[in-house]
Order: sequence, then C-alpha cells, then structure tokens
Amino acid sequence: MIRAAVVCALATIMVQVPLGTAMSVLIRTDHLPARERIEFVQEEVAPRTWVPLECGALGADLDFCFELRTGQFGAIQVNLVTSVPLIVRRTPKLIRRSAPDLLKLVTPVHGYGGLVVIQDGRQAHLERPGDFALYDTRRPFEIRTVDVEEGSLAQVVTMHFPSTLLPVPPSQLKHLTAVPMGPCQGIGALTSKLLTQVAHSIDEYTPVEAARLSTAALEVLATRLAHELDRDGWVPPETHRHALLVRIYTFIQEHLGDPKLSPGTIAAAHHVSLRYLHKLFQEEGATVAGWIRARRLEACRRDLADPALASRPVTSIAARWGFSSAAHFSQVFRGAHGIPPGEYRLRTQAGATAGAKADADGGIVHAT
Repeated sequence: MIRAAVVCALATIMVQVPLGTAMSVLIRTDHLPARERIEFVQEEVAPRTWVPLECGALGADLDFCFELRTGQFGAIQVNLVTSVPLIVRRTPKLIRRSAPDLLKLVTPVHGYGGLVVIQDGRQAHLERPGDFALYDTRRPFEIRTVDVEEGSLAQVVTMHFPSTLLPVPPSQLKHLTAVPMGPCQGIGALTSKLLTQVAHSIDEYTPVEAARLSTAALEVLATRLAHELDRDGWVPPETHRHALLVRIYTFIQEHLGDPKLSPGTIAAAHHVSLRYLHKLFQEEGATVAGWIRARRLEACRRDLADPALASRPVTSIAARWGFSSAAHFSQVFRGAHGIPPGEYRLRTQAGATAGAKADADGGIVHAT
C-alpha cells in the first residue's frame, strides 16, 4: 500500500521548472505522509535520478525532509539536494540489480559539518564547501554526514557522468575514489568553483551552451585528477606510469585536429620510445590508434549534434578533428554509430527541434 501511494505521489511532486532557457526537475517529499518519505526517496527518486541506493535519515524518520533539483548539463547530470542529515549506501546486492558505468562527484554546499565518502578501503572527509570526492557506482560505497544537528537541513551537490568521458586510464580510477580534494590554489580552486557554479546555474544556459560547458568542466576536472595522480607519495610508485598516460591522453585531446598526430609524434613529445608507448596502451586494453580514432569520433559526433554548427559541412567537421579523408570518416562513423554522419546529424537535430517545440507549446506539464 505504501509503495502504491508513493508511486502515485511521484506524478504530483515532480515539477519541471523553467528558469531560463533550460529545464530542471524539482522533486519534494513534503506532500507525502512523513513515514512514507524515506521509502519514496529510496525506491523512486534514487533509481530514477542516480542508481538504486539504501538511504536513511540520521535521526527520527518522522522528521525526514528531502528536496532534489536535478537537471542534465550536457553529458553531466547535476543534482542539488536539500535534506536532513542522511546516510546513503550502495551494496553488492543493489549493484547486481543495476551497475551503470558512472562516476559520481559529491561536494557539500552549506549547512553540513562534513561529509564522509567511503569506497575502496578509503574515507574522504569533506569538511568545507568546495571540498569534493569521486566515487564509482559499480562498486560499494557509503556516504554519510557528520557533526550535524539532528533535524537540521543542509545542501549537497552531486554530479554523475560516464567514466569514459574522463581521459583517465581505467585502471587508475580506483586510485581516485574516496580521495578528498579541496579548493586549493590554482587548478584546485578553479575546479571547485566551476563545479559549484554549474550546480547553482544549471537553468541559465541553453542546451547548446550546457553541452559545451559540460565538456569544459570535464576537461578541468581531468586536469585536476592528473595533478592528484602526479603528486609524490600519494600512491605507490607505479602510479607515475599512469600519470604519464594521463598526460598522453591530454596531449592527444589537444592535438586531435592535427592529421599528422601519430604514435611516433606522441612518443617523441613525451620522450619515450614507440615500443613503450604501445605497451602503455596495451596494458589498458587499448591501442594508440584506436584511442585517437575514438576521441576524434566523439568530437565529430558532438559537433554534428550541435545546432549552432548545422550549416557547417560534414566534411569540414571531419577535417576539423583530423580526418583527412571524407570517405574514411564516413566509414568509421557508420561503424561506430550504425548510420552515416549526415543522417546522424538530421536525426539528432530533428529530435532537438521537436523537443524544444514541445516544451514551448507546454508539452511538459507537471505541477503541484
């Protein structure tokens, strides 16, 4: 009975709120009976907006209060949570139900005495706004608040995105989870400010702006993570090999448009042998040429889906990202996405136009 009531309530307390040219969703629990609110968050909100989780209040259930504003910021889903102190767990049982390849980032905004993120045998204590940590939804984790007055409300920002969007070696991600990263000088301050700003202004950008800014935000985050990997004494010595690989990934990203980019030029730029370069990628289950091709295809796919570039010829987009042969580009794009690049552009931009028209005509209507 409770679950049926919770499902019914979902339609009345999810409110899509236009605050500009973008759209976020506001989810509240104050319309539900107090003793049904935790189940609502655990069974309905978490699977729809994050991943299946166990959650509970660090206090009396009857005082439970929860509000979530969530929206898509390009490739990043951004969530601003206002709630009483919580404890959240992802267990092996829940992972067996659903294990998407997602990385999540969490940072306190205000009101918390601190957050603790636990994963991979480490604990990250986030004590101030701007501190943040990563965790991986494919492995068990726990997040809880500390030093918070029972029943008080506070805010936390979480973001999640596919791990493949970060140019970080897959084998290295376990070294980055549950590691506290603060708003230190330089890239640290920039990372924290950018992530917090994104969460508070998600409705102020057009979809095109959001897509571009999300790419920039992920690149800034990747630079910060590379800095963490390169710190002396932070992880075992073999990690420096992975830090080199991160720098190589960044170099490739910065030179994608150069048709002369090759394993030879990459090896020379990093003062390593060609053989060692290939070995680095082989240990990650990839090839140098394959990585370059995948990054170029993703850049082309993003440009083809961008309405602001609708007048740019497909061949021009391909050349911009290092494909010197239009026929070769069309072949590899079809192999990756199942359709030619021109057809992909028509489908994605037609879908975006239809969605925008539906919103303008009031096609999305949820209100309390």
